[in-house]
Amino acid sequence: MDIKKTTVKKIPVFRDNRGDLFVCETGKEIPFDIKRMFFISNVPNGAKRGEHAYKYDEFVVCCSGGCSVSIKNGDTVRSFRLSAEESILIPGGLWRVFSDFSADCVLAVACNMPYSKDDYLADGD
Repeated sequence: MDIKKTTVKKIPVFRDNRGDLFVCETGKEIPFDIKRMFFISNVPNGAKRGEHAYKYDEFVVCCSGGCSVSIKNGDTVRSFRLSAEESILIPGGLWRVFSDFSADCVLAVACNMPYSKDDYLADGD
């Protein structure tokens, strides 16, 4: 549960007249094999997502807009602002909260394990 690994990084984006292409590869940007993906969008103004931890790792990419991310490990808290084209690796066991979503925010989340309710850690202390 190394909170120091939670840093925001730019991801490769290729632009042309057809739009933007975001690229993340296992072994490069994503340090694990992907077993599950989910997406977060259309978050109502003032709402929060997360407010829990998982036993597994997550790689979060902000595809559009932006949001705030707070990561907690015991008494240590790190806060970030994710914008489009940025990513953050959240190691397993770290409490995380996503908030302050822009109206156009879209997050893509890759996980190194399939979902299991037994991997869900709901106590933030």
